[in-house]
Amino acid sequence: MKTAFIRMSHYGLKISLAVFALIAILYLILFTPIGNRQMKPLVERKLSVLLQTPVNIDDFSLTHNKLNLDFHDTHQNTFHVQGGFSLITLTLHAVYQVDLSHSNALKLPLKTSGVLNGGYRTMSAQGSVNIFEGIINYRTQLSHFNPSDLYVSLNHIDYQSLMTWLEYPHRSSTFLNAEIDLHGLNRRDIEGDVILDTHTKNFIPSEIVDDNSSFDFLSLFTDDQGLIQPFHLNLTLNASVDELGILEQFAMLPLRGSANLSSTLQGDQERLVLDTRTDIAKSVTHARVHWKKLRPFYFYADVKHADADALFHLFSKKSPTRGSISLNVESLSNAIHYRGNFTSKVTHLNFDNTTTHERMLQDMLKVIP
Repeated sequence: MKTAFIRMSHYGLKISLAVFALIAILYLILFTPIGNRQMKPLVERKLSVLLQTPVNIDDFSLTHNKLNLDFHDTHQNTFHVQGGFSLITLTLHAVYQVDLSHSNALKLPLKTSGVLNGGYRTMSAQGSVNIFEGIINYRTQLSHFNPSDLYVSLNHIDYQSLMTWLEYPHRSSTFLNAEIDLHGLNRRDIEGDVILDTHTKNFIPSEIVDDNSSFDFLSLFTDDQGLIQPFHLNLTLNASVDELGILEQFAMLPLRGSANLSSTLQGDQERLVLDTRTDIAKSVTHARVHWKKLRPFYFYADVKHADADALFHLFSKKSPTRGSISLNVESLSNAIHYRGNFTSKVTHLNFDNTTTHERMLQDMLKVIP
């Protein structure tokens, strides 16, 4: 019995020594200058894959409770991470500074800083960036270093600077604010809300530029090989624009007036539906757009009691009369059908089955005194 006890004690001691030896080896590999030098190439490769660009580490120091990391990419953009590291939980609490002044996709001198919290399985990043004379605050949740949730707030963004960057002519004193809150990005099952409002002090119409480029809605959902990966969307959008003229270059029309809008975008790669309600031109308007396999398939708009003066003003035209306009528009497979009426104190117009916007407006103008 005594011999067996001694043998068990020796066996336990060997196991303990082996565990301590393993910990010592891991400590030497991970948390000493020698170990840091051995890990440096591996960290470089992982960062290059994560950022999708080659990087070189300038300084890497990891101890059982601290991390310091400095590296740069081939464009000389710099990255700095410094903070506390927990050996027990393998989590990080650190601050970061990123300088993308030399090269980035937006071609803007961007600098951002913030805080990192978490580990490999779940990590959060929260920071800010100054851009277009305003500030963007962001917060993202990462799952295995892939974004899962994202919150972005745009504060006091100068619209004139934005349009100059887009190389569109524009003259106004407009500031933009927005909130974007998205969830399920890593699952491609995206839910969220978007809130947007603009404040314009003065606006001067500019010449509308046709840059001969068309926006392809399909491109938003295709990968680098042009393939559509399955997804599901459930988004809400609420917008308030106090001067629609700021959208003239995107609408390719000389717009004026204001509008509030509430929309939902729901569906997947097979069928997507945008449902919108707005008070544009002092009306009660409901519109729906359907995409089939991400190609426009159906459009419907029901405009009720639009103010004639506000409606003409929407297109920068002076209204020759006062009255109320109701209009129903339906489009299926590029065939457009109008049905509506115009009423004022002096005239009444009904029209049906017109096939173009120009013909509809001509019919309306014929009876206006």
